[in-house]
Amino acid sequence: MGNLIKLGLSVAIIGFILTKFDFSAVGNTILNAHIGLLLAALLVQMLSQTVAAYRWSLIMGILKFKHPFSFYFKSYFKGSLFNQVLPTSIGGDAYRIAEVSAHGGLVKEAFYGVFIDRIVGLVGLLLLNLFANMFESNLMPYPVFMTINVILVSALFGLFVLMAIHKFKVFKRYRITRLFYELSERFRFIYKTPKRISQQLGLSVLIHLLSMVAIFGIGHSVGINEPLVAYLVIIPPAILLTILPISFAGWGVREGALIALFMMIGIDEHLVLAMSLLYGFILILSALPGLVFYLTSRHKYL
Repeated sequence: MGNLIKLGLSVAIIGFILTKFDFSAVGNTILNAHIGLLLAALLVQMLSQTVAAYRWSLIMGILKFKHPFSFYFKSYFKGSLFNQVLPTSIGGDAYRIAEVSAHGGLVKEAFYGVFIDRIVGLVGLLLLNLFANMFESNLMPYPVFMTINVILVSALFGLFVLMAIHKFKVFKRYRITRLFYELSERFRFIYKTPKRISQQLGLSVLIHLLSMVAIFGIGHSVGINEPLVAYLVIIPPAILLTILPISFAGWGVREGALIALFMMIGIDEHLVLAMSLLYGFILILSALPGLVFYLTSRHKYL
């Protein structure tokens, strides 16, 4: 029932958006999009997912999981597939945990590895957005600009608090806080050297930069000819909203957020909606290798 509600919410949001816009204009914009830029965006998005799979394989290797990169590559794409067909953008994480644990790993350790991979990816997105905001501080209205930056800094602070919990043994005493203590210990173990920290953060920033370049190409394919830095300022807050478990794979929430943010800099809403819908389709297409890997795998977990 909860999943049906989220699906209904996505349909309702997109339906409401379409009733407020000229759907024929949006459809024509999509049909006239530059096919070369769309294909390039698809390839860049797939490259982003490949780098993400590599980052995850490094994390799991440090946690003593001895699978080859090909295993993590296939599992990550299968997870990406489930991200597109489950009610939130994190549904594929459950699949990755199930697959790793089914191949000889403890469920708890698999959970820690996938969760840390998610957190590090989130840090990369936050840092990329903060850096872009520093270079383009006048792009958004000041109240919106400050609100976004306060949220970004608060989120980073919360993550650093999580990483420091292991220093306080009191969190280990109680069952309700022991999970955070153990998770913090795994963070300390994985990122105990500057080399590992810089490597993981560098990969995380690169992953999201590639995704932003893909959206940049999609935007230019429909005529949103803004510089890349503008996309780096506007896109990440909308992507963060899709993580919230309130819609089906982020559909509807992503469109509404992007339209609202791009309209603040004077971009035609029909172009933004076309770009957002195309990005959703690109995400589905980029995850299709996961369908092949899933159908040809010996075990299916979901």
